Amino acid sequence: MFYSLGRMVRQMRRRKEIGVAVLLGIIVISIMGNTLTFYFFDRVERPEITIWDGLWFSIVSITTIGYGDISSSTLGGRVGTAFFIVLVGLATFTTAIGMAVDWIADSRQKERTGMGKSGLRGHLMIINFPGESRVRAVIKEYRDDVHHGSAEVVIVSDKLLELPFHVDDVSFIRGDPLDEETHERANIARAGQAIILSPSHEDPRSDSLVASIAFVMNNMNPEIDIVAECLDLKHAALFNVSPRVNLVYTLQLANNLLVQEAQDPGVSIVTQAITSNQIEGTLSTTYVESIPTEAKPYVSVAKQLLDSGINLVGVVRDRTAKVSFDGIDLAEGDGLVYVAKTRHSWEALRGLLS
Repeated sequence: MFYSLGRMVRQMRRRKEIGVAVLLGIIVISIMGNTLTFYFFDRVERPEITIWDGLWFSIVSITTIGYGDISSSTLGGRVGTAFFIVLVGLATFTTAIGMAVDWIADSRQKERTGMGKSGLRGHLMIINFPGESRVRAVIKEYRDDVHHGSAEVVIVSDKLLELPFHVDDVSFIRGDPLDEETHERANIARAGQAIILSPSHEDPRSDSLVASIAFVMNNMNPEIDIVAECLDLKHAALFNVSPRVNLVYTLQLANNLLVQEAQDPGVSIVTQAITSNQIEGTLSTTYVESIPTEAKPYVSVAKQLLDSGINLVGVVRDRTAKVSFDGIDLAEGDGLVYVAKTRHSWEALRGLLS
């Protein structure tokens, strides 16, 4: 049944494409036919007429503009205009205009309802729509970073009929996030990053759904960087599909912060500052690409960076956080997590350490 329906849709599209090609062909024949008859007959009485005058006369006539600056004065030229322009050209041209208007309206309707196809590159994909306020907050926070201020965003969800808000450069693809066809329409092959939100903080099955989506996306584009929301630490093993899939334990972070603030008032204020792109001085990560020949202890690295206004707060090694630097040395592949006004490349940090 679905195969037959799909074949019927493809046949309709093919017929429509053929119809458009035929109309364009008739319009071209009408213009060229009128151009040649006008030039052939009217040039006898007016030798100054050129083939370009005939082409101009044909175009302004078939588009119903009719400036009146030039017209046919011979019987043959007028018969040619009556046949090529009035009988054939105008009907074909207005039909083509109508089809163009329908195509534009259809494209806008598909874009509004998420049934279109994205042609973006390097965009951010946001998967699932747990709520308007949350999705808008994620987009705003992402774009508040100086490197992503003009980032284009594609929202993918099967729970919406159309996007409930309008934000510049934010588009919508409606479909099942587990379906490869949905991600193809979102142009995952050209996407730069993806954020997979948990569809519900109350549903214990949310982690398995998010993990399955991450697997599908990584399989389709192994180069895309994915940040997935995980509600329960016990489900972390579900996401071991690629080192490019990173987890954020949203509920645990919120609970930890509540307890920390209760024990040490003021922690939440600083945490908000260093985790937000809206405030100067945020958390950033730079990965070590190459190291000096001699071992360099992290105690020394932290001191040198601090002298340059970069506060090293932790090191990520083998997906494990190290916040105490005693006894560990700089190693290739380490992720340096620091607080600074701007994000620095490894070349820049290495220059500060040399």
